[in-house]
Amino acid sequence: MSERRFALVDFTHMSREGYLRLFEAGHAYTLPRAIAHAATKRGLVAKERPFHWTPPSMFRPPEA
Repeated sequence: MSERRFALVDFTHMSREGYLRLFEAGHAYTLPRAIAHAATKRGLVAKERPFHWTPPSMFRPPEA
């Protein structure tokens, strides 16, 4: 079973086959349920794009 999630930040995940998969901020992805849960818990993804969300920028200091 999979769930659709919006990536808030860039992150990677290693699949069972050993492939590294890149998830880029600002895109929606279909993730396996366990990965979606773990990424949501760590604040990497959201169920939908937040209203106030802006893409990460190297010209802007990170928000705390």
